[in-house]
Amino acid sequence: MDYSEYNARYLKILSAYLNFYENVVTESAVKSVMEAGVDETTAFSMVLAESMGVDVIESREFFEKYFKPSIKKLDVADYYADEYYKYIKFDKRAAGDFTLGFMTCKPYQGFVRDDFLYMPDGRVIPQIGFFDSEYRYPAALQGGREWMTLLPNEINSQNRYVDAAFGKVATYGLGLGYYVLKAALKFNVTSVTVVDIDENVIRLFKENILPQFPDYAKKKVNIVCADAIKFGEGLKSGDFDYIYADIWHDAGDGIDLFKRLKQNEKFCPSAKYGYWIEETMKYYM
Repeated sequence: MDYSEYNARYLKILSAYLNFYENVVTESAVKSVMEAGVDETTAFSMVLAESMGVDVIESREFFEKYFKPSIKKLDVADYYADEYYKYIKFDKRAAGDFTLGFMTCKPYQGFVRDDFLYMPDGRVIPQIGFFDSEYRYPAALQGGREWMTLLPNEINSQNRYVDAAFGKVATYGLGLGYYVLKAALKFNVTSVTVVDIDENVIRLFKENILPQFPDYAKKKVNIVCADAIKFGEGLKSGDFDYIYADIWHDAGDGIDLFKRLKQNEKFCPSAKYGYWIEETMKYYM
């Protein structure tokens, strides 16, 4: 069966929900459905489907094949247990048009929780999560627009690249310093070179976040103010063992940058490479 039409339909539904109707699922609606003996995640999925115009009974197969494997209840405590929260604390800070601060995810407010899943039968499953309690998380904003946050998507989607890091690491994009910290904490990582083009981002990081790193991790960090693509063009084999890129906001602005950075792999062929939300971007390429 060709699922391409259904993949596009589900993505369209989720895009509308996340961008325009993020408050359509309420706690009271979910609890009401649960009274019929339905578990919380299924109840959330049913409320979301019906709210977005999908009749769960008439479109049972669509609901079972897309909504159910896509949506998962997450636990706030699991994310507050992340090492970043253990080491990093800050109040609101600003430099230029960049601001460090906090945002809040409300109970039963859905969000992207990880990269796309590609199923063996051809289905493409965006991963959506929700909490049953409030989640307050750090955020870096540029001109009032979210640039980097510690929503579950950022944590879940970056940790696979943290796990892959070893030896001499380069990371393109600084943000909240999440990847830098997690990579520098690894004992099989000897150095972390951070490349970011914005002096204000670097300043916020140096003044508010880097000083809180454990000493052994802090000593590994080297910060370079440069364009990541030009920096990559100046590399040679052996300069780094692992290179990770996260200089885009989402798939929309990431595809062109991803393609250009992929071309730069030839300059340092000895390294292994990772690209944030690569699986999601590939869907649109």
